[in-house]
Amino acid sequence: MLGPVRRSLRNATATLPEADGMAGLLVVVFDDETGADAGADALRALHTEGGLTLYAVSVVARRAKGCGLEIRAPMARGEGASAPAVGAAVGALVSLLGGPLTAAARTAECGLVGPVRDLAAAGLDAGFLEQVSRYLRPGGGAAVAQVEDEDGQLVLDARLMALGGRVLRHRLAGSLAEERLMRDVAALRGDLARIEAVRNNEEHAAAAKAARRTRTAELKRALKRAQDIAVALRREGAAKVKVLRAQAARLEGDARAAVENRAARVRAGLEARAARLDRVVEGGAQTEPGGESAG
Repeated sequence: MLGPVRRSLRNATATLPEADGMAGLLVVVFDDETGADAGADALRALHTEGGLTLYAVSVVARRAKGCGLEIRAPMARGEGASAPAVGAAVGALVSLLGGPLTAAARTAECGLVGPVRDLAAAGLDAGFLEQVSRYLRPGGGAAVAQVEDEDGQLVLDARLMALGGRVLRHRLAGSLAEERLMRDVAALRGDLARIEAVRNNEEHAAAAKAARRTRTAELKRALKRAQDIAVALRREGAAKVKVLRAQAARLEGDARAAVENRAARVRAGLEARAARLDRVVEGGAQTEPGGESAG
């Protein structure tokens, strides 16, 4: 029954690149729902202490009877902007294990992240989610969170293991969607250049005109997608920095300096990815009718 969904998830993330940021998805699996609640509380406490930065956390539970998954504690209002991977992961787990999608939708500020379609955009690997689904037994619960804990993994793991949790980590490969888009745009620009080279050939004029129309429409869609992702990256960066600055304001000394440095690094990383997409859009637009010739 789960085969088609799992195949779709796997195909969506078959060629993930190396993660390019420190933020990762953390799933802590417990034997019961109470343990999952305690795990989420532990993550919030470590955030307050400065041991990690917690962008968002949601608690899910697998029904004791049947295979359905339910959202026990959705993300807090506003957290979805800084941690889109949490909404995507919860939505995908609901798809894998069965459950009310309307509940999953409440874990994201702007609605459910498509559990299959947007896995790659969120940097999630289907194999990791399948691993989570195997460990999350009926009657059990899990805390699903996006965190940055590059300096405190052992402290975090020890605290969660003491509560009876099994810690599963996944480095988010968030640049996958950008890499695919850049390849698509480059291929479409190449196609249009080749079509332009034969447009005056009377024998192929009609075919060239139809192909040019089709490729131009495809290029416009790809460029619009690139623009949308750049906007989303900057929005995510601003939301993450807001969380980090609020956290730093409650800390002192070295802990505060570490979080402030993390904020600068996070903003720079996401802005670099958005700027790269800006350049793709500018270059691709020159290929469209009315723009400069791709040559």
